[in-house]
Amino acid sequence: MSKIQTAVVIVGTGASLLIASTRDAHAMPPAKSGTPPMSVQPLQRPVDVVTPPEAPRPAPNSIYVEGLGAGLAYSLNYERLVIDDVAVRGGFSYLSMGASASVNGQTSSASATWLSFPITASYIGIRSGKHALELGGGATLTHTSAAASGFGSSASGSGMSALGTTMVGYRIHPVGGAGFHFRVGLMGLFGQGLGLSSPDPTKFGMLPWAYLSLGASF
Repeated sequence: MSKIQTAVVIVGTGASLLIASTRDAHAMPPAKSGTPPMSVQPLQRPVDVVTPPEAPRPAPNSIYVEGLGAGLAYSLNYERLVIDDVAVRGGFSYLSMGASASVNGQTSSASATWLSFPITASYIGIRSGKHALELGGGATLTHTSAAASGFGSSASGSGMSALGTTMVGYRIHPVGGAGFHFRVGLMGLFGQGLGLSSPDPTKFGMLPWAYLSLGASF
């Protein structure tokens, strides 16, 4: 074999080895046994979290008129739920009265004005829907003023006092929206000079009382 033929054989052999090694480097590695290709692996779906629906809440605001009750004769009231089970009420009542009489051409007159401000807190956590048992208590602030005149003389006076209150009753309180508000029950009034028979104005006593209220909650 001549030198030229030998050189051609060597060059051809080297080119064949280079092409074979390039093909091996770009070849995909064999897949492991039992493992599917990534393009066909199943995708994991997120788990849906179900949130339970929120229970309906009682209406937070109420406006009502109360007969008797903590206002003693009547009261106009606004109530707010500070939490779902506790309601705080503030109210107002006003009464004014007067009388006059004439004797032998002389006229005597008298007048009195009475204000009350009931403040109570009620627990209504014992309930089924809009029907609830009401337990509560508080205080009633009163301001009384009076004046009288006759036979050439006159007199007047005023003063503040406070009464304690407790109550137990039945309530309709709307849940989940606005609606009719209703309360009825029994109260106890506590203060100086209170009692059922021959009250002593210097002693602390208790007077049973009642209440009935009608209004709206929203």
